[in-house]
Amino acid sequence: MAEVEKQDFEEYYMDRINIFWTGGFDSTYRICQLSLMPVLIQAYYISANRISEPQERKAMVETVDYINANEAKKCELLSLIVIHIDEYPQDQQILDAFNRLRKEEVVGIQFEWFARFAKHEGIKLELGMERNVGGVSKALFAKFGTIIERSLALEGGAGTIDYCELDASQSSGDLITIYGHFRFGLPLFKMSKLETLEAYKTLGYEEVVPMTWFCAQPVNGKPCGLCHPCASVMKADMAFRLPRRAKIMYKLFKKNRVLNYFFVKLRLIYYRFR
Repeated sequence: MAEVEKQDFEEYYMDRINIFWTGGFDSTYRICQLSLMPVLIQAYYISANRISEPQERKAMVETVDYINANEAKKCELLSLIVIHIDEYPQDQQILDAFNRLRKEEVVGIQFEWFARFAKHEGIKLELGMERNVGGVSKALFAKFGTIIERSLALEGGAGTIDYCELDASQSSGDLITIYGHFRFGLPLFKMSKLETLEAYKTLGYEEVVPMTWFCAQPVNGKPCGLCHPCASVMKADMAFRLPRRAKIMYKLFKKNRVLNYFFVKLRLIYYRFR
């Protein structure tokens, strides 16, 4: 591909992908995949004073540095846009739809944030969602909606960007209110964590995997082994991503049926004195 002057870049690269990025395993895979295509990538990150934010931000900085050093890179990574969700007013339509859907499945509050931001800004964004981690949302999709697959042809015959989204004509109003602002990258949407791990290797981005972050309640900057994301990693047969202490905590308080009965109270004490 011919060299393009910086000032001509946006004119030459006609396709811009807006994507939520957490520094996690799934959304980072999609960033890596897109980095090998001639597109502009605009990543957005929602800041809500979570305990894990320092680790997430560190993961993104390291990944950007790695991608920019990759000779195979074809994209232009625009500067990360950090969103402070408290600066965006509550939207009653979104809040009501979110609460109704939450009665059907346990839906993470981040989806209300995502929908609020996307509606306010009037943009379509990608969410990194793989087969297992997106289980809750996908249960809602199965109940109340229909997913359709689409492709975006890149300029100059440089390939296609494949994704899927809800079919607005065959999905409930509440589902569209929350998830209708988003696209979901393919083939990520259909892959398990282990399949995504292999896909990282195929892309030549295996070294990025340990840079990614997942734990919601880190202890001394390391995964805790007790939060839901840590449990998801263990259940996905990716225990190598957790330190020994975290794996012990998981086996004691998450896998053991008796101790799991007391897990909620024990977790509060654990985090208080971590």
